[in-house]
Amino acid sequence: MGDLTKSELLEILMKLLQTDRDMNFLLSLEEKDLTTLLVALREHIELMK
Repeated sequence: MGDLTKSELLEILMKLLQTDRDMNFLLSLEEKDLTTLLVALREHIELMK
């Protein structure tokens, strides 16, 4: 995931969250923090399956 831009990471998060809400505030996070959030969300979703 290191090759993704912050905008691309946010796009993936939006798809995972299935929301149209304005989440642009997440772009204020450092790229590594945004990546950590994405990984944690994916892990949570996988556990729910």
